[in-house]
Amino acid sequence: MAVDVVKCSKAIEELKVELLKAQWMVQQSTLNASENQVLESVARIVGLSYLLTRRLGFDFSRLDRVLYKQLAQWQKEDLYNLESEWGDLSLLLSYLVPEED
Repeated sequence: MAVDVVKCSKAIEELKVELLKAQWMVQQSTLNASENQVLESVARIVGLSYLLTRRLGFDFSRLDRVLYKQLAQWQKEDLYNLESEWGDLSLLLSYLVPEED
């Protein structure tokens, strides 16, 4: 997909700012112990990440493929003991890429 990054630069910068705001909102909502705000903030990060990917000229599916590879690497490295302690990475990978019967 050919994208004129210069033409999209304003949108790209706005999306980057919104990502930073969403990260800040995660911090604030965890301090406030607000379950809804935490989920809304994390959802904003995910959604904005996909939109930023598109404005930078990449397909959503390419981001997905890179994400799967990153998660598999983190699983192998046992990032922050997330896999050995809770199995989070296996659970997420099986959710995102379900095995076909």
